[in-house]
Amino acid sequence: MVLEEVRQEINQIDEIMAELFEKRMKAVEQVIGYKLQNNLPILDSSREQIVIAKNLAYIKNDSYKPYYEDFIKNTMEISKQYQRQLSNNQTVGFQGTEGAFSHIALGRIFKGASTKSFATFEEVFKAVESGEIACGIIPFENSFTGEVGEVFDLLYKYDCHINEIYDLKISHNLLGVKGAKLSDIKQVYSHHQALSQCGDFFDKHSFELVPYPNTALAAKYVFECNDKSKAAVASSETAQIYSLDVLAKDINTSAENTTRFIVISKKLKTTGNRFNLLFTVEHSTGKLANVMQIIGKYGFNMESIKSKSLRDIPWQYYFYVELVGDCQSDEAKEMLCELKENCKELKLLGVYSK
Repeated sequence: MVLEEVRQEINQIDEIMAELFEKRMKAVEQVIGYKLQNNLPILDSSREQIVIAKNLAYIKNDSYKPYYEDFIKNTMEISKQYQRQLSNNQTVGFQGTEGAFSHIALGRIFKGASTKSFATFEEVFKAVESGEIACGIIPFENSFTGEVGEVFDLLYKYDCHINEIYDLKISHNLLGVKGAKLSDIKQVYSHHQALSQCGDFFDKHSFELVPYPNTALAAKYVFECNDKSKAAVASSETAQIYSLDVLAKDINTSAENTTRFIVISKKLKTTGNRFNLLFTVEHSTGKLANVMQIIGKYGFNMESIKSKSLRDIPWQYYFYVELVGDCQSDEAKEMLCELKENCKELKLLGVYSK
């Protein structure tokens, strides 16, 4: 069979696959319609694993299986993005402006969604709690600089829940106005975390580092100043938005710099392979240890535990734990009941999948 004949066969297969793709997406529309009418969770991670295993069994050539697994996972991810759009045809909020890393993460999670920007993280939380927006995208922690402490306080304060997480690989760049050179730069503007994530680069230069509300706003400020002595640390996408030149690329200290974003909403999901809790305990000997023992007794592994001070009560703390497992299991329900009896406050903060 000559090359052109093989290509023609592939074209015919692609045409059939396109028809099947449309049929699949129409079926997705019916599924999401039923879920919305019956108040069922949109995403079901347990079913995803069943579908993947079932579809892999159809592949007879073992050498194709790893590639088909990637194919079906990508297909399901596209389906989830479409389901999000159908179920969240309301506005999704983020802090900052177009080009901010929160905006970039939003675009990758909610393709085609209507968006609204807010000046602060707290304004995003308020908008979610009031119903002004369907959900919000918030940076939660960074692999290099750690958690965004303010966000924990807001999760404790507002009636919002985590229903999804998304890890975004971060590439910081030094951006300047057209015609500027690295030797021209005197001041660098960006979010304080972005500046700290590029410490090794700045140690080699004598720039004045100026904290700014976020990376995209810093880039916008530099563009508006049109001053060759000013630069911003931001993404390459932001450079395109504000017509800035990349004076130095990938300047973050860690090549694996990743920020974890959370999707917050009023509604608590019920399905997932992770869940997290916020709680407070009496400030007396053994109370926190007792909580840890209860979690261990029911067989749940803690992937993370953090403590944060209660701002209005000196030397008092609230605690955050992330647990591996199904919060709908009998063990989880029994554990939560026992924890309620041993905690002053207990909030099931979120349910999601990793």
